[in-house]
This record gives sequence, C-alpha cells and structure tokens, in this order.
Amino acid sequence: MTDGTRVRLLKDWDDDDPKAQFLRRVRDASCYWFGTTLGPDYNAAHADHFHLQNRGWGTCR
Repeated sequence: MTDGTRVRLLKDWDDDDPKAQFLRRVRDASCYWFGTTLGPDYNAAHADHFHLQNRGWGTCR
C-alpha cells in the first residue's frame, strides 16, 4: 500500500478490512491479464501466494 502498510496474504485474506479488499482487487485484476489466476480461495496449496499463468482457460479463483 502507498502508506507503507504491510499486507500479508496469509494473515489478511480472510479479513473484512482495506487490506483484504486490496488483495481481492489485485486477484480480480489479475484475471484480466492472465489466463489462469489462483489464490487462497482455490485450495490450501495457494494459501500464501497468487498463481499467475499466461496460458489457461480463463480460470479465476
């Protein structure tokens, strides 16, 4: 965030605050640019990162 706030996917994803909203906006915007975008909602293996892949079938989770 521009004010130097630290945002952590593992800690902040499930909250309902500006950090969580920011992370969800990042994930949602990634869906436009990448064929496959996976995040914590997909499965436990993606709990701590976003999986961004150029090729794919329009998967956005």
